[in-house]
Amino acid sequence: MIGLKRGTVKLIKTKAVWKASFEKEKHKLKKLFGKDALDIQHLGSTAIPGILAKPIIDIGMVVPSLEKARKHIAALKKVGYVKKRETRRDRLLFTKGPEKKRTHYLHIGETGSNYVEDMILFRDYLRKNRKAARQYSELKKKLAEQYADNRYIYTENKEEFVKAIVKKAKKSR
Repeated sequence: MIGLKRGTVKLIKTKAVWKASFEKEKHKLKKLFGKDALDIQHLGSTAIPGILAKPIIDIGMVVPSLEKARKHIAALKKVGYVKKRETRRDRLLFTKGPEKKRTHYLHIGETGSNYVEDMILFRDYLRKNRKAARQYSELKKKLAEQYADNRYIYTENKEEFVKAIVKKAKKSR
């Protein structure tokens, strides 16, 4: 199963199809962006085996500049990605799938901005540290029970944990 209604929170166990869905999208994105895609990675909980996750595939892309990335917005739209309003100057966010069933999020950051790089550090730390991964999964489960219909608050309440893990990951490099 891939896809979830916008704004809601429903967690399920990791599915093998998530990696295949990421690989399919990665291939499309590489073709669209060419050399402007410096790195494309599967991020978020769907990329961490054994933990609960919303069935939405997070994709991180590092680009040389956001200006170069903006040149690909029309092509992204043709393959189903919709640009979201820019709330920060250091990133771009796109969604795929209708509001009733979002399937993918595409996070684009400039090289060196640490936007995508920090998400990679978080993912890698949890992949290597099963205790931290379990703690994160338990936190997500608790928050999902409290905020099933408010993804904004659910996400906001995970931030402290995420920032602490990124900080640990940077220290352990």
